Amino acid sequence: MNNRNIPRLHSVRPFFLAFTTLLLLSLFTQMSYADSRPPVAERVIGYIGDLGVKVWTLRIGDRKAQEALVQIEDADHDWNLAIQKMKITRVNDALHYSVSQGNKRHVVLILKQNSGLLFLPNEPNAITLHYSDALSQSGDAQMFLNHYLANSK
Repeated sequence: MNNRNIPRLHSVRPFFLAFTTLLLLSLFTQMSYADSRPPVAERVIGYIGDLGVKVWTLRIGDRKAQEALVQIEDADHDWNLAIQKMKITRVNDALHYSVSQGNKRHVVLILKQNSGLLFLPNEPNAITLHYSDALSQSGDAQMFLNHYLANSK
């Protein structure tokens, strides 16, 4: 047996163990990260309204949970750019998106086919909305979820 190779193996072994450990840790971290992300719809749905207000919606969780992430953009309001999780309730042929405020639910958004109404708290008038294919195409569901998760911590 060649004794010159034995010291060389001992010097490579710690590197190999460290590399394998880092690789396994990375794999487990990615697996737990993927498991902690709730499922979302494949696409964001965008609406544009009066004075350029934009509303983005994305189903989150299982369909049966009836929840969505909603972001309002370009509105002169405290909720501008905030992404909120809202409960969806079907009333006749319209979808009502609402949030809890204390013991009450506030309906924020009513969507029916390709149009809707946005009711911002402490605002006297509803904002009329219409579906926008251009906004919907520009939305990225996973990035939308990333922003929500980053801001909800």
